[in-house]
Amino acid sequence: MWGRIVEIMTAVWLMLSPFIFRAQDNATLVWVDVLTGLSICTLAGLSWWKPTRYAHVLILFIAIGLVVHGRLDGTPPAPVHQNHIVVGLFLLMIAIIPNDASDPPKAWRANSADLT
Repeated sequence: MWGRIVEIMTAVWLMLSPFIFRAQDNATLVWVDVLTGLSICTLAGLSWWKPTRYAHVLILFIAIGLVVHGRLDGTPPAPVHQNHIVVGLFLLMIAIIPNDASDPPKAWRANSADLT
């Protein structure tokens, strides 16, 4: 589940980035970043609950949207939009990591349960 924690940390960075890159005068950009960050946090959090354990896969669509928005905004993109591109690409890498990536394989867990 470490991938979900990294997604939440990245979402917090995304929500703070308009203030770090001094773009807080653009209210639309601030709200888009905050709402995008909250949706990433929500999807990552829902992945902890067993019935919605694959909710983090929807972050892939958000990440693609961040990359496309950052790239199409201007040439060259402003630093805050370059941040969108980097965050989107990073989320594309992290969102494909399964929830149980740190656990031993299921066959090993089954064998260890038989031994006890």
